[in-house]
Amino acid sequence: MRDRNISRTQLMALLWAGVMAPAAELLPGILLPGTGRGAWVAVVLTAPLVLTAGWWMGSLAGREGLAKGITRRLGRWGGGVILMLYIVWALILLSLRLRLCAQRLLESGERDGAPWFFLLGTAAVLVWMGRGKPDAFARAGQLFLTALLITAGVVLGLSLFQARYERLLPLWWDEAEPVLRAVLSAAGVMGWGLFLPFLMGEVRDQGEKKYWHWLFWGVGGTLLLAAAQAVILGNLGEGLAAQLNSPFFSLAKSVGVEGAFQRVEGVVTALWTFADLSMGGVLIFAIRAIAAELLPEKAMPWVPWGAVLLGLVGALACLSDGTAQVWNRKLAPMGNLVLGFLLPGVLWTGERIIRGGRKNGISCMKEPDKIKDIEGDKSLAKKMKKIEKNA
Repeated sequence: MRDRNISRTQLMALLWAGVMAPAAELLPGILLPGTGRGAWVAVVLTAPLVLTAGWWMGSLAGREGLAKGITRRLGRWGGGVILMLYIVWALILLSLRLRLCAQRLLESGERDGAPWFFLLGTAAVLVWMGRGKPDAFARAGQLFLTALLITAGVVLGLSLFQARYERLLPLWWDEAEPVLRAVLSAAGVMGWGLFLPFLMGEVRDQGEKKYWHWLFWGVGGTLLLAAAQAVILGNLGEGLAAQLNSPFFSLAKSVGVEGAFQRVEGVVTALWTFADLSMGGVLIFAIRAIAAELLPEKAMPWVPWGAVLLGLVGALACLSDGTAQVWNRKLAPMGNLVLGFLLPGVLWTGERIIRGGRKNGISCMKEPDKIKDIEGDKSLAKKMKKIEKNA
């Protein structure tokens, strides 16, 4: 019997630890200047989308993971096409995450350096993690999330006393429309976690219907992320936050305690590598789960090597600084919405329609086939009666 050693809590910890990397880089910047001081509200309003997408993908994944769930519903060939789409997108996100991690580490140092050094170092760690067991990676994800929450709590907590609440409130009705338009952009940022359902086959307590657990992590994580955006806007204001590439890391530069420490941005940037490793690890283990459906078993040990190598090549060759920012701010959120919300919604809805049709007696079988089946049943019944009489 297959060992399942990941708990639901560990899976959710991996989700939010990984999402904290793109969230720190993009929010609330991509929501400004259209939303103004209501940008943090747009993050709150993503909660229904996050919960709905999680429900759809979790239902499709079932107990064996999303890869098996897709092939079971669409067949080997149809499901294979969809899975290839997911694996290509995972490799694109992996390349983007490697590039952005290296660039952030390079910019945080006071000395000149080369991005390839940080790329190779991060790639080596991801290969080591990707070749290990999912349960070990899940335990590391819990530690990563703890370190990230403590770091973010220190930065935002010390910044809270400098926040000006007039930069957040009051909000007027005419500001509601741009806020609603920005909800999809915020959801696209959190859509980086769309590959977690591929790991559902490793979760051990799936038989328990813990809806409260799903709601707690979904709503709680979204609200904490919205609170962080409120603190950032309260300190920087919408004008300055819109001009910065990473408002959170810019805010860390102004944090300090007299007599204890004055500059923490270097420490924050280094610790935020945990978020990059969490997201990179999720992508590699998701690729492993997809490859298990598409490739022979003997090729599986090479999957982490191949995934990281392709991601490294993409980061070095295709993603310059300008291209990486375009992908990170525009194309990645859009693709995440399509593969993390739209496509699962179509598959989930289609499955419910088919099930409803079967319950109501609707069948896709052609009418002549039905007649043949009915005639066959009648002839079989006649033969059984003759056998009984002869007996």
